[in-house]
Formats: sequence, structure tokens, C-alpha cells
Amino acid sequence: MTEDDKIRAQNADTLRRDPTFQFAVLEARKAALEELATIDPTNTDAIRAAQAKVKAIDQLTTELAAIIIRGTPPRQNPAV
Repeated sequence: MTEDDKIRAQNADTLRRDPTFQFAVLEARKAALEELATIDPTNTDAIRAAQAKVKAIDQLTTELAAIIIRGTPPRQNPAV
């Protein structure tokens, strides 16, 4: 693990815990899901596009978690 990994992890964790960021992500996801729910079920292109929006929002939070994990030192097992 590099020093950059640690810095990225700290920054990602700060962002993930930020109430404004959390609100923005939740609102964006909510809007994308509402859009998906209103699409004509026969319009597969529009459905795929709306699904891609939801997936992108979900991927953002998944990537933040991965950055945090990569920059967190592994736990040491206590000597027995």
C-alpha cells in the first residue's frame, strides 16, 4: 500500500461520510429510479439508458468503498 493509497482512502472516506454528498447520491439514485419506473415498457433503449444511470450511481459508491478498503492497512492478528 502506497502513501497515495492512504490519502485516497482518507479522502474517499471523508466524501462518503459527507451529508451533502450522501444526500446528492440518494437524490440522484431516487430520480434515476423514478425515471426508470415511468418509461414505456416497450422502449428497451430508454430502459437500458435509465438502468445505466442507476448502475453508474451505484458504482460510484462501490468504488468509494473499494478505495477506502485499498488504503486501509490490514488488521494484525494478535499473537496468541
